[in-house]
Amino acid sequence: MPEARRGASGARTVVLGALAPAILVLLAGACGDDDSSGDSDTDLTGTSWTLASASIDGDQSDAVAMATLSFGADGETLAGSTGCNQFAGTYTQDGDELTISLGPMTLAACTDPAATAQESAIVAHLPEVASFSAGDQLVLENSDGDTLLTYDAGMSTIEGTSWTATGVNNGQGGVESSAASEAITAEFGSEGALSGFGGCNTYGGTYALSDGGGISITNVTSTLMACEEPAMTVETQYLTALQNVATYELSGNTLTLRDSAGAAQVTYTLAT
Repeated sequence: MPEARRGASGARTVVLGALAPAILVLLAGACGDDDSSGDSDTDLTGTSWTLASASIDGDQSDAVAMATLSFGADGETLAGSTGCNQFAGTYTQDGDELTISLGPMTLAACTDPAATAQESAIVAHLPEVASFSAGDQLVLENSDGDTLLTYDAGMSTIEGTSWTATGVNNGQGGVESSAASEAITAEFGSEGALSGFGGCNTYGGTYALSDGGGISITNVTSTLMACEEPAMTVETQYLTALQNVATYELSGNTLTLRDSAGAAQVTYTLAT
């Protein structure tokens, strides 16, 4: 009998010994799941968003003017608008953790109190952001988990879109806006064809997009009608600027084409 009990005990010991590694594996897996539960699968790099609502005086208020937020393809810089002004800044993402630092901002006055309140909320809340969730919407939260700002997904590509120019590089390092530049249009076709009106002549060419916001514009040609100044000069500046373009930046309903050094060549607003 003692030997039988020892045998039974030994059997039980063998079974427990076999189960122990499996239990340890399950426990380790459970711990691993918990550790990764806060990670986000969304990489904000290169994404663009349009404001849906903002926390104002403790309540979520719908956007009253188009405000945007774009995360640079370099994984560091961001740009956006409040509905009244444009701003720049930097960001750092680690999983679902997000920090935002605001930089320079234009100083135009908002035209109504609701737009002023929206701008104040955006400027106050962006530096308070500690985490986010993203899907069809981008929800920015503070360290307490309170929702600060909610954005809808913006355009992710310029393919198949049409634009009206708001400024053209003058060839001396600056982008200038005028009635002549505002007559310029651009249509980025769905199969790499670029076309539009240069302010005097119609033009065409080809474009190709690449990862990280890259773009190349080639084979630019135009009709040869002569026009009065300043349309002729601005058109020449515009066609030259197109051939210098290396990257594009979308921010809500605005598009900026830049050269390889980051200098703006052309700015547009989405055609209506």
